[in-house]
Amino acid sequence: MSTRTLTAADQITILRLVFIPLFAILEVERKFGWALAVLAIAMVSDSLDGVLARLLHQESPVGVALDPIADKLLMATAFLLLAFRGALPWWITIVVLSRDVALIITALLITLVAGYRPFRPSLLGKVSTFFQMLTIFVAVYSQARASSPAEFAVHLSVYFTLGFTLASAFHYLVTVQKRIAAHPADGAAITTSEEPKVE
Repeated sequence: MSTRTLTAADQITILRLVFIPLFAILEVERKFGWALAVLAIAMVSDSLDGVLARLLHQESPVGVALDPIADKLLMATAFLLLAFRGALPWWITIVVLSRDVALIITALLITLVAGYRPFRPSLLGKVSTFFQMLTIFVAVYSQARASSPAEFAVHLSVYFTLGFTLASAFHYLVTVQKRIAAHPADGAAITTSEEPKVE
């Protein structure tokens, strides 16, 4: 693990944090084409920082902490703005944000009761996050290029997001319950459907 304070991967993650207010400003100003471009760069950076960290052997505690924070802030900002704009239904925004809040609270409670345990992403968690980001991208694209196919794509991605978000939340709760029941006092890692990622 690198001992440097900020690795190249960390810097890319921090850059993604900068993209969040930029995306919000462009969305509010109805500059949807530019907002879509910023969103696309942010999504690419999300994959790039993890790849760089692994290839350069620069995994760091800073990156492990910042990466999921950047992801969640970007998605929360985008879902809320798009719901306010009417580009996405409020109910899917509430479902996505409620799941994230529930996972954070559960993780905090586990840490308080049983001590820190690392949370690793599962396949369902990765698929859920993929469809959430895809829904945001398609919704912004629909704003930039209004058309019937784009609107249909938004509706389709919303329901995929709903299904995988609920499935990942259920999987998370069942897995945590089983692990705590089986190992109430040890420090084993809990594999969950949440998305804190090791870069």
